[in-house]
Amino acid sequence: MPTSAKPTENMTKHLTKAEREAREQAEDGVLPDRGREPKLKKPAIVSSNKRANAYWNQTLKQMEGLVLLDDLDSTVLAGYCSMLARRDQTTLLIGQLMQRLGVHDAVEDGAKRRKSDAALTDQEWEGSAKGATAMTPDELVDAVSKLDALTGKLQSLERNILQYADKLGLTPSGRVRLAQRRAAAAGETQADDLFGD
Repeated sequence: MPTSAKPTENMTKHLTKAEREAREQAEDGVLPDRGREPKLKKPAIVSSNKRANAYWNQTLKQMEGLVLLDDLDSTVLAGYCSMLARRDQTTLLIGQLMQRLGVHDAVEDGAKRRKSDAALTDQEWEGSAKGATAMTPDELVDAVSKLDALTGKLQSLERNILQYADKLGLTPSGRVRLAQRRAAAAGETQADDLFGD
């Protein structure tokens, strides 16, 4: 696993003046630039999905003033928003399945979420199934199997969402990594200038 990238001001590595200037210039490229607005075209797959569309609009609003994405990133951002929408659907299905198993309030709606600890104790977990309709052993095995599959799918989606967010520069380490790449690219062009033509 690579080490986390650091902003220039937190670096202890000794850089030459040219390296430091290139790094700072690259970091400035991922910091707010109030004069530029992203011109991303929303793909049809996002427009047709209400949740993905909401995530698209929310992400662009949060990125307002940042120079991170351009037109080429539309499809990647669309995939990210679609995965967020699928995560919501999967979480809802898990909640419904938990209700079917008789584990009430294990997964709650955002509006119903408790202010205190939302985790159930062992006694609450066991007691929550008392009011549930009885299931045959086959139904119970089927429901638990579906719950395991959905939980695995949710974990996979969350892992992919974090990877996409990092690649898009939506995480702190992702933004610093982008700055490092820009600095390295700027350093290579400066090194080429030293040799002349």
